[in-house]
Amino acid sequence: MKYAMKLVSALSVAALASAQELDKPALTSNLDYLLEGNTDNLPSVGHSVASWEAGWIPQDCKDLGEGEDLAATDFEVYEVTYDDCADPWLVCRHKEAPNDISAIAETFGRVPVKIRDWVRQILVLPGANSAFATNGNLAFFGTTDENVDVVIHESGHNLDGFAAFGENISTGEAFLAAYDADTHVPDEYARSSQAENVAQNTVVAVYDSNVPGGFPGIQPDYEAILNQYSHIKEIAGDALLPGGTCDRHLENSESVPTGAGNTTMTSSRLFRKGLGRKPDVRLTGVYNNVVKVFTPFGTGKEAF
Repeated sequence: MKYAMKLVSALSVAALASAQELDKPALTSNLDYLLEGNTDNLPSVGHSVASWEAGWIPQDCKDLGEGEDLAATDFEVYEVTYDDCADPWLVCRHKEAPNDISAIAETFGRVPVKIRDWVRQILVLPGANSAFATNGNLAFFGTTDENVDVVIHESGHNLDGFAAFGENISTGEAFLAAYDADTHVPDEYARSSQAENVAQNTVVAVYDSNVPGGFPGIQPDYEAILNQYSHIKEIAGDALLPGGTCDRHLENSESVPTGAGNTTMTSSRLFRKGLGRKPDVRLTGVYNNVVKVFTPFGTGKEAF
């Protein structure tokens, strides 16, 4: 409970800061030049995929999908189990999303497991390329689910908001001091807010930790943001590297019927019409500091 309350407080501050554009210039227009290096040097962990029977969906997927005017009945729900974790991650894919389940399963498997640990459910949605993170969940529109840097960026919001490395980075004194010491931010999108700056610096930090030659090998002006991405590397340590096993931190949201017409109350008892057994979403592994997520934060979409 204490941990969750700390999260709500930190995210409230981050939400207020999100409208404040940063005053430092961008080092580059975007970070597209990092994608090939991260893709080539972050191996995808082996995985298996199983699907839920129709009629059930995680509550957050239902709520977020309906928030995008998408019917819960049009979602397919999958369990993606990676070789480095006993428990699967739940993926809710809308039937009109351009990529099948294999795209996000392969891309998410490239994200180092100690970052994946801080992701709740994943949504894959139709529409123009954009993405957002909320309530521990990640949502990907269009083909962004095949871009590992977008997945790292959105996961970076969870690392920040849930204080995964002991601090809410975007509002912490240490990162703000690093920001003050640098002359630039990574790209134009990072100028949107300190939260977006942290997420983009997380992409840079992952690149610097895994690609031969690091960030200086591809960006001669690396010193312009050196203090910022170095701070993230310092607090994250080996969490930015592949390998190891999971230590999940976010509980899944409850599984619920996809449609109101699937349930009825009779004599104070709930009867489910035409539904199979309710999926059990409880984590079965033994993990440290599992957090029950209570309150979502901002769901502003990010175009890529």
